[in-house]
Amino acid sequence: IQYNQLQAAIQRADSARALEVELNKDTYANPCSTHIPTFEQAFRKWYDRELKINRWTHRASVKFPLTAYELHAHQHIGHIRMDKITRPMIKKFMQPLFLSNYETARKLLGYIYKIFEIASENELRDGNPCPRKDSFTITKRKVQHSSSLHFSRLNELWRWLEDAPFSEPIKAAMRLSIVTTHRAGLIANMRWDQFDCNTGIWIIPGSPTGPSEGFVASDRQFLVKLPRGLSKPICELPKRCEYVFTVNGINPINAETLRRNFQKFANITTDGFRNTFKTWCLSNGIEQFLADRYCDHALKRLDKSYRKDELFKQRAQLAEQYYDFCTGFEWFIRRNLG
Repeated sequence: IQYNQLQAAIQRADSARALEVELNKDTYANPCSTHIPTFEQAFRKWYDRELKINRWTHRASVKFPLTAYELHAHQHIGHIRMDKITRPMIKKFMQPLFLSNYETARKLLGYIYKIFEIASENELRDGNPCPRKDSFTITKRKVQHSSSLHFSRLNELWRWLEDAPFSEPIKAAMRLSIVTTHRAGLIANMRWDQFDCNTGIWIIPGSPTGPSEGFVASDRQFLVKLPRGLSKPICELPKRCEYVFTVNGINPINAETLRRNFQKFANITTDGFRNTFKTWCLSNGIEQFLADRYCDHALKRLDKSYRKDELFKQRAQLAEQYYDFCTGFEWFIRRNLG
């Protein structure tokens, strides 16, 4: 660093720590002085690369790393050269974040750690200064699960929905969400060219390249045969555009609308319907593998390697049975026919 740069840095700084920051700024300001990037440059390069390989598949998850970095890390280390950043620097701004927003802190720390790992592998610095998660003070947290409804209240929810002040497309989408247990974004973006009213089969495409809505998480399509009682009202909806559930005839309904509407009945979420369904299956002796296939959950361990059957017919039968339970038809049969 040159003498005039040192003088300017001393005038701008009001402490030893501030002087260190100013010196790092000036060192990088001269492009001829080094080939080592700032953390900002390293982060942007890493983020662009992750986008190109489609690491994230939903719009919200695509935005999160960039938002977390810009809000919580950029002002502290963004302008500093990668080889000048120390562990105390990182810990100073990350510790308050761990106390106020654990999930954001946990994910952001992972991004920072990965970027320094790349820098170390490329010999841009010696070692990784990023602290491990267990070095931070973390407040005791309650694990938050998706709020779910006990299956014994499904018929109550169904009857409430009949009289609720929602449009028919919204009601049909909510019923589909209850019975199929699929994500709100997938339900809201259902298209007519995916659904056969004659057979009641809904062909959900596999996720394309890049962030998307209205697709299953995997890259393969998933077939769902809807119960007739669910399929018929959907087919009676006006075909005003490519989307099955639309209010304005142009755009699909908002997935958040489904979530908010269910909240008007109870403290439940659309994701929680999977837990409701699986609890019902457990209480009725339904094999777990079939229940997982019904929800299109990822298979684990040996199931992932050896159990490839989609169980389409069994899932269709199970959907009819579950629909009957939700609507109260099964209860009516038991009560009147013993």
